[in-house]
Amino acid sequence: MMREPASSADRRRPRRGGTFTMVGGGDVDHLDPALAYHTATRGIVRAYTRQLVGYVASRNREEAGKLVADLATEVPTAANGRIGAGGTEYRFTLREGLRWWTSSGVRALTADDVVRGIKRLAHPLASSPGLAYYLDTIEGMSEFRDRLAAAPPADIAELLDRSEVSGVRAQGDSEILFTTRYPAADFLNMLALPFATPAPPEYLPFVPGSREFDGVLASNGPYRVVRHVPGDSIVLERNSAWNPASDELRSAHVDRIVVRQGLSERRAHDLVAAGEADMLWDIQPLTEELPTLLETGDSRLEVYPAGLLSPYIVVNFASPAVADRDVRIALHYAVDKAAVSRVWGGPRLNDIADQILPPLCTAHREFRPYGTAGGRGDPDKARKLLARAGYPDGLTLRLLFRDRDIHPETAAVVKTALARSGIRVELVGVSINELFSEYFSPAGQHRWDIALTGWEPDWYGNNARTYLQALFDSRGVRENGDWGSNFGHYHSAKVNDLLEAALTSEETRAATLFRAVEAEVLADGAVVPILFAHQYWFHAERVRNWLPYPVLNGDLTNLWLTDE
Repeated sequence: MMREPASSADRRRPRRGGTFTMVGGGDVDHLDPALAYHTATRGIVRAYTRQLVGYVASRNREEAGKLVADLATEVPTAANGRIGAGGTEYRFTLREGLRWWTSSGVRALTADDVVRGIKRLAHPLASSPGLAYYLDTIEGMSEFRDRLAAAPPADIAELLDRSEVSGVRAQGDSEILFTTRYPAADFLNMLALPFATPAPPEYLPFVPGSREFDGVLASNGPYRVVRHVPGDSIVLERNSAWNPASDELRSAHVDRIVVRQGLSERRAHDLVAAGEADMLWDIQPLTEELPTLLETGDSRLEVYPAGLLSPYIVVNFASPAVADRDVRIALHYAVDKAAVSRVWGGPRLNDIADQILPPLCTAHREFRPYGTAGGRGDPDKARKLLARAGYPDGLTLRLLFRDRDIHPETAAVVKTALARSGIRVELVGVSINELFSEYFSPAGQHRWDIALTGWEPDWYGNNARTYLQALFDSRGVRENGDWGSNFGHYHSAKVNDLLEAALTSEETRAATLFRAVEAEVLADGAVVPILFAHQYWFHAERVRNWLPYPVLNGDLTNLWLTDE
């Protein structure tokens, strides 16, 4: 039976109070905003952090993609005089009434905290996955990173405190001046990311993301984390230091946010379906339940296009098994994307992807260098490429994938498809935390050949950088260093040069250059796009005002619960 949203005026009116409960299988990647990157984590990070600028929660992606002031009094523009020096200087003034809840007590949030938050991204023992954005753009950030990297570990905290970045300056308690290396049309988008969250001095002694750090996790948003039992639960409660008058983006209707972990997909789904929990946390609705939910138009299922390149196959350039370009290109023809699409809910929930930049990206132009009829693949062409590479009888590859939710079935379908071309697959299933912290790290690079993963853009609209720089830029990688989100250790001098040109060009020319980057990466076979997936979530009937943008598992700070 189709469920309709409550229609009474009372149920449409925001209600304060209650506990919003999410249920799922896994944990956050990090609570530290300098490191937090997973989609599920981003949802709760918005609840306890704020940045200089941000986005209004909305069901309209274009509306939600417009930058507005958050901690700052206004968004810098040339017209208001806060962008100057030919587009390379950005001046911010902090709002009044901004306060921290910290382990040392409540205190004012200052310009120094904003500067400290940016500097922490370059911590050599745990650099931010978003560091490349800031390293490339902010004047002096690269030199600062190098000074930290050369320092003994015992000196890092003092350097973070006392050493300066020429492009990030506090001027008094409430003024911050950023200087960029070149005019960057998307610099303000970078400052809206959770990575750019201010940091209190309590953070300095600790390595970002460490268990010791979690003990001093501060809050400048409407909620604060009061308990985190890894693999079991996370609890957020109201932050008494938060001043609602200073925050135009977050209403904070509910009293508590609880995440219950360690549940099976079926158990989590059934709890939400029965109204015993409010929303799925890190998993999506069960594949077998989707047809009914879609056919009945069930209002508890929310589906929104999101520009997700998910799933795709990343190729490990550290693996000898895929060193030959013909092997990498063979993978494009071997995969049955239509079969993966069915696992992911079919064409109502995803589109076949033959390129990297999705239609929601302003730089997108249709490009299908290895397209096949219906996305079903071309095993014969794949076999010929393998034979030319010296593998007439095929070869064996280790396929890395997440061991929960829809991903094991996806891996099984990919394995079956690759077998048509003579590619034998050894499946390596790991948790999401193991995937990123162990296997995608430099130390784990020789434990896999190809991997199934996904990518979510960090912002909307003019966002080609968020795909191409994040996944394929190797300019800032030091020898034996962290490759960040360049999971396959892909290196191309030509791609690096094109990225450099794109990132320093005005938007129209940049789009042309970004498309050249996309073409070069695909010509090298660095990744195999499979789907552009829509985001879809399942919540209980009592949840109201679930807004998917800008946080793709819903903005927890603006929803409310009916009293039913």
